[in-house]
Amino acid sequence: MSSIAFGMRGKMQPTIPVEEAHLHIGKELFSTDWLTISEDRVKQFRWSTFANGDDADMEMCLTNPVGYENVDGFMLVSLLITAHFNNNPINSPGAFGLNYALENFRFPAPVFLEQRVKVTVTLTDVRTHAKGTLITTHNVMDLEGSERPVLVGDWTNLIVTDSQ
Repeated sequence: MSSIAFGMRGKMQPTIPVEEAHLHIGKELFSTDWLTISEDRVKQFRWSTFANGDDADMEMCLTNPVGYENVDGFMLVSLLITAHFNNNPINSPGAFGLNYALENFRFPAPVFLEQRVKVTVTLTDVRTHAKGTLITTHNVMDLEGSERPVLVGDWTNLIVTDSQ
């Protein structure tokens, strides 16, 4: 198992310079290892978003038919950050990314505490923008043992480099 969250255990692809990203449209950029959604991490997420008993009325969450152990979809979306930080091969010296758009996000199946997920990312679009390059990826988060994904959505980042 990797020592970092959503690692790839030696599967890292060579770096793709931002200027050459368009050559990889339609290709899988990466697929992570499995990550366990631990109760501690879910509690930390709830605390950091004020979705805990100290800051919010949690009665509806505690008594819903799905159960309190259901992992929030917004936490699943936030896990994409780590998956991309640790694995996305598109990079150039001095480049940095800014969130630009989240589109068409769906949560076809629930995730519960202690289940394992992994992320597969495909490059779907590269466009020039006045301030850099827009990179859009299609992100699918799978649940171990399930035929249905738990998250599907498109994420666009504005990549700014020293040369732009």
